[in-house]
Amino acid sequence: MSINTIPTDKEIANISACISEGWELLPVYLNINEQMDVDGSRVYKIFHILRSWKRQKNETMKLLLKSLVEAENTIVVDWELVRKILGYGKEVLLL
Repeated sequence: MSINTIPTDKEIANISACISEGWELLPVYLNINEQMDVDGSRVYKIFHILRSWKRQKNETMKLLLKSLVEAENTIVVDWELVRKILGYGKEVLLL
């Protein structure tokens, strides 16, 4: 799982489970226009937003993590769980 590759749907699903409060603001921080008219759990809705970001932007995992770091005052991310799932967390952005 390289930080410089486009995340897979499986990686996006796993990251979706790491995001909680404030998730409704994800489209703002990801710079996408996304309607939240999807039914389902919070994790499924977040997955839908992140997958839309992937389709619209075609960007790397690094940019996704950077956007989540920029949103830290608004969106809660469990960075320990991200690190456990991906093998790295926001610290890779400092390299």
